[in-house]
Amino acid sequence: AGSSPAYGRHRTVDEVKQMLDTVVANEKEPDVVQISGGEPTIHPQFFEILDYAKSLPIKHLMLNTNGIKIAKDLEFAKRLASYAPDFEIYLQFDSFKKEVLESMRGANLTSIRTEALEHLNALNLSTTLVVTLQKGLNDDEMGAIIDFALQQKCVRGVTFQPTQIAGRLENFNS
Repeated sequence: AGSSPAYGRHRTVDEVKQMLDTVVANEKEPDVVQISGGEPTIHPQFFEILDYAKSLPIKHLMLNTNGIKIAKDLEFAKRLASYAPDFEIYLQFDSFKKEVLESMRGANLTSIRTEALEHLNALNLSTTLVVTLQKGLNDDEMGAIIDFALQQKCVRGVTFQPTQIAGRLENFNS
């Protein structure tokens, strides 16, 4: 919830390894582990963390991302594809509307999502579109997002999650 750029620092690789080791110790062979953040792709040792996670007996590894790095860097996306199979992108995809994206994410990310999906489709890298729903803001787009997802080669699913009142959310009206 505290994912603001002013939050402070990245967790060290050793801290993340300890977190992953704890999950494995508790679950033996976890079905799914999601690398999340803030935005995990900006961690200076991001691929070292992924390498370590893939070395563990985790059945399915997911990357929760806003897609900016995937959109702007095809080589980065190709490197992500090297972690398949049993690796998936959990791509933030809240709306098609500029004003909704600006309200929810502080920027119109339409072109970023388009570019990210172009790269993910080209690589056929398993992707789930993740929609954070806010009543009266983007809940009218659910059908259109599902229709759009069905047209994407890489998309395997759509997840709808209601807004949680936590973290940086200000002036939220449920």
